[in-house]
Amino acid sequence: MRLFNYSYVLLCSIIVLACADLSSNDPIPSVDENTCVGEAIIRCVLKSGMVVDVSLPPSYADTVKYPIMLINDGESVFNANGLNAKFIIDDLINTGSIEPIIAVAIYSQGQRNNLYIPYLDDWITRNWGSYKPESEIYASIIINDLIPFLETKYSLDKKEIGIMGYSLGGLVSTWMGLKYPDHIMYSASLSGSFWVADYQIFDEVKENGYDPENKFWFDIGATTGEWNYYVPLYSALDSVGVEPGKQSFYYEDKGARHVFSDWRKRLELPLKLFFAPSEPTKEKMEVILQCIQSSQNPDLRFKRMNPIITFSNNAKYSLAHTAKYTLESGNGQLGSEGSFLNEAGEELKVLVEYLHFTEEVIIPENYCN
Repeated sequence: MRLFNYSYVLLCSIIVLACADLSSNDPIPSVDENTCVGEAIIRCVLKSGMVVDVSLPPSYADTVKYPIMLINDGESVFNANGLNAKFIIDDLINTGSIEPIIAVAIYSQGQRNNLYIPYLDDWITRNWGSYKPESEIYASIIINDLIPFLETKYSLDKKEIGIMGYSLGGLVSTWMGLKYPDHIMYSASLSGSFWVADYQIFDEVKENGYDPENKFWFDIGATTGEWNYYVPLYSALDSVGVEPGKQSFYYEDKGARHVFSDWRKRLELPLKLFFAPSEPTKEKMEVILQCIQSSQNPDLRFKRMNPIITFSNNAKYSLAHTAKYTLESGNGQLGSEGSFLNEAGEELKVLVEYLHFTEEVIIPENYCN
């Protein structure tokens, strides 16, 4: 099935040449056959109409098998004003922070809603327009067309395939990681739109469906007021044996927004956890107090303790429900995931514990009231 529109493919290829560091004089390949052109970044057009840009690691060699990271919204992936992923990934490789990987940017070609939203959602239809969920087709093309094609061109380690994206691209990345764990080893979502269809993605978590090698990353900028959309997925994965802090990683970024500049800062975090040359160790815990404005109700604020673990390679993640919270003094209530309610005029003293890490947290009087 041809999911992508060919005329749009050709137009897209012409428009994005400058962003992809390809010469504007380079020929646009025919979409009647799988074709690749370019050097620093290689533009490939598949017979299905899918367009991808490929970035090989420095010192690429055919004798080495490389992990591969697929990245949605390819139009912005290697763009300096977008994710700037080539610069970030090459720097991580050159500094030894991650093992060499192949990065593949998959273009959405104006089909984000169709490709990246797996479910029908009446709110989206009313506010964004009609769409047809085609994530199943998108995943099929990636698994049955793109990966085999790339395997004929480059030296891939098919056991280490990851996919990542931001916003809706993050939603479909996590969806693929949950739904196709035999094909997708790693999935990462930067501010993923898990709210779609009343959090239906939570239902994709499989009982006994994941190997110890499967890893999941999902994060959120706390200024969006949506932290409570993510903790349930963290807990759901934990309930089926996906170990937090080893296989699943959730991160709340205080002060971060739903913008490229903040996604660029976090891009390295899942990469350091998925592709670390050696297993990093947990070195410290820091508890951050957060007063999060609800995105739905301007009069509602979420009060939250956000304990963050930092690894030896500077990767980090939030503990949420995996930490223990004990009220030592003051009148208040504590949630199992770090939320709290404090009485007006009451200072709270809370002990936060995880493994051998402990921190005593003072919540000031009238904090976030």
